Amino acid sequence: MNYYNKLKQIIYYLNYIFGIYLWILVVYSFFRYTGLIKSSPLGKILLMPIKSIIKLF
Repeated sequence: MNYYNKLKQIIYYLNYIFGIYLWILVVYSFFRYTGLIKSSPLGKILLMPIKSIIKLF
């Protein structure tokens, strides 16, 4: 049962980190759409995980 609780906790933290990542993407895309950010290396860093997932499938 202890392993199950640890797994639940790990999944909870991964879900939390993924939620923060999605909000950062939303804010970044909003700034790009409104023109407040023209180009930034942050965009390439933020999109790297999504590109790797797309490549995988």
